Amino acid sequence: MLEILVILLQFQKTVTIEKLSSVFPQPILFESRRRSIQRFLLLPQLSIEYLWFPLIKRWIKNSVIGADKQLIFAIDRTQW
Repeated sequence: MLEILVILLQFQKTVTIEKLSSVFPQPILFESRRRSIQRFLLLPQLSIEYLWFPLIKRWIKNSVIGADKQLIFAIDRTQW
């Protein structure tokens, strides 16, 4: 399910659970797809501490080539 959601997120620039539910390729009712996606996104394994911080940490380590390089991150929260 995570792989499908990541693929959908690449094509849908502004997303809501309803929008993802409407394009999610699962042969069940829309409302069931919406609840399924909601439950999936609430899993503790997808929390910031367990998934996102390690992913960002690895990305930063792989991005920094030398000590003289500066890496700048910008986070846009306007649609949160």
